[in-house]
Amino acid sequence: MATVIPKANRIIQDQPQQAFYMVSIDTSGFLDTESNNGGRISPCVAEDFASAPSTLAQSRLVSRGALRFKKMLEILQVRSNVSVRNILTTYSSDAGDNPITKLQFGLVYENDNFIPTVGTAGDDSTSTTTKVGFIKDKISEALYGTFTERMQVYNPTSGAGLISNEEITAEAVLLVSQDEIMDAITVTEAVDTATMVSGFRPTLASELPSEGAGLADTAE
Repeated sequence: MATVIPKANRIIQDQPQQAFYMVSIDTSGFLDTESNNGGRISPCVAEDFASAPSTLAQSRLVSRGALRFKKMLEILQVRSNVSVRNILTTYSSDAGDNPITKLQFGLVYENDNFIPTVGTAGDDSTSTTTKVGFIKDKISEALYGTFTERMQVYNPTSGAGLISNEEITAEAVLLVSQDEIMDAITVTEAVDTATMVSGFRPTLASELPSEGAGLADTAE
């Protein structure tokens, strides 16, 4: 019997080969119409706002933004596990009817060696030559693609603020080329977690909802 050490893939077994990246998405130019293209991208849901969405249409926009964020995380993990750190969202006010204008967050990849440095961008017109370029392209895929899933939707017209599970479709945030969307995305590599979170505000434990808290009961 023999043990062969996987040296070629640079897998160091006593510590993870993590990589840190900072992402900033300028969402101010994305569509916010009450359509499948609206909603931009955000991790926030209706119950996160001080003032919940005032209409069902606005609430669906919030759910579309959350769906795109979910799909983005799935796409980013196609080559390696990744975790999100210290999300910072920018809104004009803490109200569900107002669209997000900027989204910033840190990414920690479990194994940097699994992130490719070469590939073809989603528009098939340019090639990516760096890991930063690959990450940027994957984020644009989530913003340019079409996805349909059942999502929680807050319905302020129900009389009881009911949250229901509804099929939501999210389409491209801009009705132009994927290149235009990529122009709104900035990705930079960070040296360590301290550098990565510079200027980012972490979520405090005191800000998390208590067990069972929310806008209302959920109905199918």
